[in-house]
Amino acid sequence: MKKSMPFEKLLVLALSLCPLLTSAQQSFSVRGKIDQLKDGNKVFLIYQVDDKQIVDSAIVRQSNFEFKGTLQYPVRSVLCLHKNPYLAKPGKSEKYDFFKFYLEPAAIELTAVDSLKHIRIAGSPVNSQDSVLKMMLQENEARSKALNDEYDALPKEKQKDTAVFNSFVKREQQIFQESFQIHLAFAQKYPESYLALLSLTNIASQPGMADDAEKAFQKLPGKWKNAPLGKTIPIRLAAERNTGIGKTAPGFEQKTATGTTVKLSDYKGKYVLIDFWASWCGPCRQENPNLVKAYNTYHSKGLEILGISLDAAGQRDAWLNAIEKDQLLWTQVTDLKGWDNDAALIYGIRSIPANYLVDPSGKIVAKDLRGEALNRMLSELFK
Repeated sequence: MKKSMPFEKLLVLALSLCPLLTSAQQSFSVRGKIDQLKDGNKVFLIYQVDDKQIVDSAIVRQSNFEFKGTLQYPVRSVLCLHKNPYLAKPGKSEKYDFFKFYLEPAAIELTAVDSLKHIRIAGSPVNSQDSVLKMMLQENEARSKALNDEYDALPKEKQKDTAVFNSFVKREQQIFQESFQIHLAFAQKYPESYLALLSLTNIASQPGMADDAEKAFQKLPGKWKNAPLGKTIPIRLAAERNTGIGKTAPGFEQKTATGTTVKLSDYKGKYVLIDFWASWCGPCRQENPNLVKAYNTYHSKGLEILGISLDAAGQRDAWLNAIEKDQLLWTQVTDLKGWDNDAALIYGIRSIPANYLVDPSGKIVAKDLRGEALNRMLSELFK
């Protein structure tokens, strides 16, 4: 769920926003021709390399624009017309023209008549493969949208009913599980594709997926298995086994906004809720008032919360603003690596909000506690 109770998605899933893999740099070019663009229009190309957001721009001449650069491996990117939305957020009534695609070492051709949103791509194997994956996911995503629409149509009092809410959560989780199977099927069918690696990255730490994901991973070519991202797969595969109820919570350390290093071991002897979230995550922001209530009620009795943000490079200000706006009084840390946050990797986080409740001995006693479920658990512990 996100914002003020409309059922849009209870969890935000990772969308393959993975860092580039370390290898030799290779050239790319992006040539665009949008017939109705005017001379002097400005087009922005935005993508991320490791922990650095890269913003390039080009001026339109005779409906054409061009970008050139170097990459190591494909990365998600976005084209925006007129303004960089990360710096100049569109107003409530303002619409901006954009197009999301994979940027890769290739000669990519983009064409459209009237809008970036209607672009057609040529010369990009990864985007062709992405079209196949999208077709495989199409029915699943339609079911997800139908579920959201069904919830939105409910009267407000029904939306707030715990039993109704939980029934929608259960149905959404089933849709998620089906999407994981689709990603697995894609990786099994197209092991040579870079997207196979990204699909396995998304599902490796999901409940019940580790064995099949590991088998599919072993069939990937060595260039993927031996790449830095590929080397994280065994860690992701182990995450579910290492973070089950009753297991000792894996240790980690992250920095606060002021640079202070915080370790999980600093909380030994106390109950601590490890909360994974991000400023851009609607469901997380909706859940924050529940966390604030829990913290205000139980902090004096021994509860600590440690917030770990999956905000990325370039989102530091948004992270700090969200902390202030949502009145999050507990310690907040991040390494600004987005979905590749080191702690998130260890815990296998591929959807947020997510949390783990750790007892004073360092054992995990519960996870993914939200709303009333969190309050019930804490009231039992601190009665």
